[in-house]
Amino acid sequence: FSLEQRPVSGPTPATGSTKVEGSTKEEATIPVVLPRLVTMHQRVRILHRLKMALASHLHSEFSIWWREGKMPLPDYTQRRVDWWDYKPALPFDVQIQSRSRKRVKIFDERFLYKMQIVRARNEKRKERRAEWNVTRKKLVEDREQKRNERRQDALEAVNRVNCSGLLGGFSSKVTSSLDTGPRRARAPGVGY
Repeated sequence: FSLEQRPVSGPTPATGSTKVEGSTKEEATIPVVLPRLVTMHQRVRILHRLKMALASHLHSEFSIWWREGKMPLPDYTQRRVDWWDYKPALPFDVQIQSRSRKRVKIFDERFLYKMQIVRARNEKRKERRAEWNVTRKKLVEDREQKRNERRQDALEAVNRVNCSGLLGGFSSKVTSSLDTGPRRARAPGVGY
């Protein structure tokens, strides 16, 4: 495959521009995939670029160009416009009506009971995860506090013993480099 931008004839809005001897002429282009022997990695890259180009072309086709620079739309209307990019999931009661009537009963008691159990289990998982996140934050804070206390105790012990002459003129640099301030937070679930 290879990816090229070809001009499109017709009343589509312009997405690219070409210059013709000093004057600018707006001309619409569309991505075209042509056959060519390429490696698998190159094919994935070409198809990904094509997907992005087609998405931008689709967005420019369906964008509301007459709304640019105007006051924002009401919430209800803006939600309808946003459905071009992302359509929210339907409620469960509506989703089960799209099941095939030839294979299953739409309002099958066993299925409804099973889905009720699954929903309850997922809610409990969410609650447990939220509780664990709060507990984990407290544990991390306690660990950091203990680490800082140990560090301060070690610095005080070094200062009390008056070991400044052991390392020559570098003692102040060494002890000041031990106190580097708060450490960078680790990613959740890493270490410990």
